[in-house]
Amino acid sequence: MARTAIITRTKDRPVFLRRALKSVANQTHTDYIHIVVNDGGSKQTVDDMVSELEEEQRAKTKVFHREISSGAPDTIFNESIDRTDSEYFVIHDDDDTWHSEFLEYTVAHLDNHTDIGAVVVRTDKVIESVADDRLIRKKKYQWMPDVKVINLYRQCIDNQFTPIATLFRRDAYRNVGKFDDTLPVIGDWEFGIRLLMKYDADYIDPGFALANYHHRIGADNSFATHNHHYYVNKVMNKYLRQELAEGCLGVGYIMSELKYNQNWVSSIVKRALPNFVVRRLKQRIND
Repeated sequence: MARTAIITRTKDRPVFLRRALKSVANQTHTDYIHIVVNDGGSKQTVDDMVSELEEEQRAKTKVFHREISSGAPDTIFNESIDRTDSEYFVIHDDDDTWHSEFLEYTVAHLDNHTDIGAVVVRTDKVIESVADDRLIRKKKYQWMPDVKVINLYRQCIDNQFTPIATLFRRDAYRNVGKFDDTLPVIGDWEFGIRLLMKYDADYIDPGFALANYHHRIGADNSFATHNHHYYVNKVMNKYLRQELAEGCLGVGYIMSELKYNQNWVSSIVKRALPNFVVRRLKQRIND
């Protein structure tokens, strides 16, 4: 059994998938299995991509074709992870990439810190565009540069478990309960809250980025489109109702309070600053 399962969800994005397969194949730590889940896209395209790999890499790569698209990749987290029984797992989305030593650093860290549930690495955000099946890098900068530790309070408003940047311990996944597969989006954020309610997670920075979170401006950056704000609100309401029914306040209250304050500050800024300044700030945030 491979020690680490790498999960890649994809659908009709061959230019990204080819790069993701290369990202995995370049890892210096090689005790892994790569699970590629084709979420209702072209079978032939995915099979052709995998057939291009070297023989040793093909043996580590297992493809699963879903006949019907989920329409929401977060709802297939569990079925994808549960295809293996590895000690660790990580979500390597088809449009993201790793430094060649990502697994070497993260697996060693979880091996040496057996009490934590996950490890998150320093990550760069890469702004890019696609033209004629070519990927063109626009700029790159450190993603969430202020993060030095992984904190439950912050997770209540701001997802620190960027999938490409996080190696999870499978026992933690079993113990806290699986991803909420009713959430078409923000499932990693909600799972991270529950994880941190029972486990610590570490952050490692070797002085350079071990993961790259890729983003296209003005484009659909997933193969499913849903209203994130709507589902964030549903999660907050669910937690808060449960706490009120139990006669106590906890993360549901923290989430709601932080979101309320965030929206309140945003409304003040909008009233106080000229529109062109607000637009520029929004652009900086989106970038």
